[in-house]
Order: sequence, then C-alpha cells, then structure tokens
Amino acid sequence: METIDLEGIPCQVLRRSGRRVRVAFRQGRLRVVLPRHVDPRQVIDRHRDWILEKHEWFRRQRLLADELELCRRSNDEFVALVRALSGEYAGLLAVRPSGIGFRKMRSKWGSCSVKGKVNLNTWLQVLPDELVAFIVFHELAHLRVRNHGPGFKALVRSQFPHFRDLDRRLKLYSLKIL
Repeated sequence: METIDLEGIPCQVLRRSGRRVRVAFRQGRLRVVLPRHVDPRQVIDRHRDWILEKHEWFRRQRLLADELELCRRSNDEFVALVRALSGEYAGLLAVRPSGIGFRKMRSKWGSCSVKGKVNLNTWLQVLPDELVAFIVFHELAHLRVRNHGPGFKALVRSQFPHFRDLDRRLKLYSLKIL
C-alpha cells in the first residue's frame, strides 16, 4: 500500500480495478481508493480543502475522546448487566432473541442476525451503563424493525429520547477504543 503525505497527514492509497475514485476518512485515517491508472496526487489536490477540514474535525474529536472515562467492570458484572437489560428490553419490545453473544468487532457496537441472534461487541464492557443499555435496546429493536428507517427511530426514541446525543457519544468512544 502506497502512502502520500499531505501537510503532515498520511494518506493511504489503495489501487483497485474499476473506475470509481473514493476519498474517505475511516476511524480518522485518510484513505484514497483509485483505479490503477489515476494519479493520486491529482485526486488529493482536488480534495485538499475538504481533507484538511475533515482532518481538523477528527483531531478535535480525538481530543474529546481522550477525555472520556472508561468503566472498570469484570466479565461477570458485564454479562449480568447485559442479561438484566436484555430481559427488561425484550419484555418491553415483546421480542425473543434466539441468543445473545459477545465478540470483538472493529467497527460496530452490535449486530442482529436475520435469525434473531444479537451479537455485542466485547468493548461494550468499558462503556457507561447508559450506552450499554442503548446498544442492547437498539439491537433488540431490530427484532421488531429490521432497518434504521423512521419506524425504527421512533421505537428507539420512545425509550431513549436523547438517542442522537448517545450516538455522538458512541462515536467518540469508537475513536478512543475501536
């Protein structure tokens, strides 16, 4: 993988077959995906202002993330918390997950399979109780509404009226630990 420097910002360049050019920040890192024949410097120069603006935004977000406190709880305490929350929310939503599992995930806090199994990121163990509750509710709500459309958002808002603030906090924790 090729790396180009833009005013101290490392830019990973990935070459792929195809015609699309993509410039994106993933977890605060700049990545440019290009067809093999395209000059990456031209693409970076064309998007220079956006890249610099976005990089500064991520820098400020990382500073906020660095100030976040992580919770210290044992595996047993975490599993007990998730069991209690999932029992409460499954009853509230009138759903029955086929199972609840834990695994490390690199970019998500949780997932819900079409068969009704909820998987939770093991990193949830260090998040505050309110955020763990939000993720558990979010994933169980997918057993009622399979997408993130208006119906799903209304369902989540019914339990967590300030869900947008919780989403923002989760993004900061993502920068800190994922």
